[in-house]
Amino acid sequence: MKYRHSAGITRMLLLLACLAAALAFPSISRAASSLPGPPITPRAFHLEPRGVAPRDGDQRIPNPATPTGSAHAAGACTETFRASAHVTAATVNAAIAALENRMTHPATVCLAGTFHQPIHVWGKYTPALLTLAPLPHHSAALDLGAAASSAVDGNEYDGVAGAVSIVDSRSVEVRGLTIRGYHTRGTAQTPAGIYVEERASGFGGTPSACFVHGDRACGDIYLIDNHISRIANLADTVDTSRQWCNNGNVDAFGIEVESYGKGQAGALQHVVILGNTISNTRTGQSETLAVNGDVKDFLIADNRIYNADNIGIDTEGWYNGTGQARFGIVEGNIIANVDTWNNRAYGRWNPARHTCAALAPNAGGIYDDGGSYIWIANNTVANTDQGISLDTENPKKWTDHILVSGNHVWNSPGTRLGDPSFGKNPPGIPGRSTVAGHAYDAFYVDAFGPQSRIFDVYAYNNVFQNASRYFGGTRRALADVVDLGGDWKNVVLWNNTIAGGGRSDRQVVLLGVDNRPLTRAGTAIDCTDYQGLSRIAPNFYLGGPFNTLAAWQHDNPYHWDAHSQVNHAPGCPPLTP
Repeated sequence: MKYRHSAGITRMLLLLACLAAALAFPSISRAASSLPGPPITPRAFHLEPRGVAPRDGDQRIPNPATPTGSAHAAGACTETFRASAHVTAATVNAAIAALENRMTHPATVCLAGTFHQPIHVWGKYTPALLTLAPLPHHSAALDLGAAASSAVDGNEYDGVAGAVSIVDSRSVEVRGLTIRGYHTRGTAQTPAGIYVEERASGFGGTPSACFVHGDRACGDIYLIDNHISRIANLADTVDTSRQWCNNGNVDAFGIEVESYGKGQAGALQHVVILGNTISNTRTGQSETLAVNGDVKDFLIADNRIYNADNIGIDTEGWYNGTGQARFGIVEGNIIANVDTWNNRAYGRWNPARHTCAALAPNAGGIYDDGGSYIWIANNTVANTDQGISLDTENPKKWTDHILVSGNHVWNSPGTRLGDPSFGKNPPGIPGRSTVAGHAYDAFYVDAFGPQSRIFDVYAYNNVFQNASRYFGGTRRALADVVDLGGDWKNVVLWNNTIAGGGRSDRQVVLLGVDNRPLTRAGTAIDCTDYQGLSRIAPNFYLGGPFNTLAAWQHDNPYHWDAHSQVNHAPGCPPLTP
């Protein structure tokens, strides 16, 4: 959830000291070995059949083609509001409040024009679907200014002010809205483009209306095809304030979904975040898109997220009671240009100069921090400080059962240390990257919190590439393509492509293992197609540097990569059916 430092800078010093002594060893024969059993497979995730609506407690993730049980298309308007001097967001909110708990059939509130205050659905407990959408053939926008306390529901545990907020509610769809320009400066308010919250029974305060009136958890929340931009906490742009420098309360969100609960009863279930575009955000120490706490059976798919100064997509656990975000699919998203370089909520105060200096950039494109049973599949992640990062920040907690498959993560070399540092954007993202070259790694498995751990991770059929040149505040800092750190076990990396910066690269390590696994059994790294190896710097690291694949195969004590090759897919059999 928050920014943390990696071990890469410290390890750089040891690598440089050992480089002259690193030796190449002859290739070993590739004897057949027994295949490991992957700790998690796609069979753990159950998707609703096409055309079937989610049902409470069905243990299924909504189908992206028909998330509500039908295709996400415009429907007939139950009520229509055209923005004017006499029809404002207050008018819409009053109508929603009058309608939401009298509904016996689905209803659509249609909007047209530009509104200048937040819209909310607070305390809806009826199961019929309420949709907020543009009037057909019209656009609907929320063009907002500074966040105010009046946008916060009294039962919101965190006090987040959503441009659109859905609090203690069930069966709500927000589709096709444009939300822009919502901001604050400091810590008094936390703006969010769309904010969803449930307060579960047993977490203090008043439980959500879903429990009080319906004796059931909240859920069936659908956020589809919205355009969200310029959501900002402007305090993270200020380099002359000690108060806001490295301040964990400087926050904002593009989309935030969170549930507060203890145990795993009453989870917020069936949340769909599909086809949204979130761009040009400044979120301080918070995330662009986050699912946090006791949330289950959720889908984050086909979203575009770019030009963000902190984490792109985050699935989280242990922050809101004892709940982990769990049984979620993160699929088909495009995330680009995620960089904390100019985010002074992550800074270091320089008392001599009276300025907040930038720390090494370190934000993930896709980040899991304490989730369980999360499938990260077929995403494109480009020019982010960390590509796909698996972590556990809370002390004595864990991340478990994470499946990573079919993703393409790449980082351009960049053109300079600071911003702008130019690089190519992936298809679907306009313009070119201005934050390229700051990537520490493409795939990172780490347990950052004291006595925390990560286990049961399976990554296969991914392409992990890193050619960054300007990570860590200096051109001499080393970056990894794939990095394993913290307390970890039961990690299988299989049939991946891992590519570095090429023959003359001095900075990129293809595979770095900072900490050895907690247990020898259950971990396997093999069948890798290694590309872009350096001829003048280490390509592998485990307690010391290894220059060549042959040396790595010969000397690593775990017999990892016995069947891996350079510039050629080994053709190993898949481990999943």
